[in-house]
Amino acid sequence: MGAASAALATLFAVGVAAPAQAADSDAPQYHSVAGEQAARASGIGAFRTMGDNVHFSHTVRGHINAHGWWKNLSGPARGVKAKVTVWLQVKRGGEWKTLTKSAKNVYQGGGSGKRTAAAYKCTYNVGQYDFRSVIDVDLIGYPDDSSKKITATQRLGCGL
Repeated sequence: MGAASAALATLFAVGVAAPAQAADSDAPQYHSVAGEQAARASGIGAFRTMGDNVHFSHTVRGHINAHGWWKNLSGPARGVKAKVTVWLQVKRGGEWKTLTKSAKNVYQGGGSGKRTAAAYKCTYNVGQYDFRSVIDVDLIGYPDDSSKKITATQRLGCGL
């Protein structure tokens, strides 16, 4: 029972959801999953939503950024682009507020040409705030679920 509960908790934590289409459709269905084992078990197409934690930019001084990308695990979506949207958020007054949002159509894989970047210019580098990013991947031409990846909270000295 403990292993089954842990597996169920993992699925909920990753945000695996029902496909956004009618059950009788012939179109390939896609789910966002935590790993290849779940993709093979599902019997449908699967991809992984990926992203890095909010961090100070290595190329633009005084900016923080976050990146989002995707990786096809199974199914016919090889060579297909996905709209990857990244929201860079800060926690203020106990609530998450979006500082900036960026979207780009990219092929799978990551790297500078295959990801979306959201950037924010710090007004000063004092004061500690909590930041995170939310990443949504929508495969172009394929129905997929509504799962979004939320990255781990990072406390950074980036003034607002």
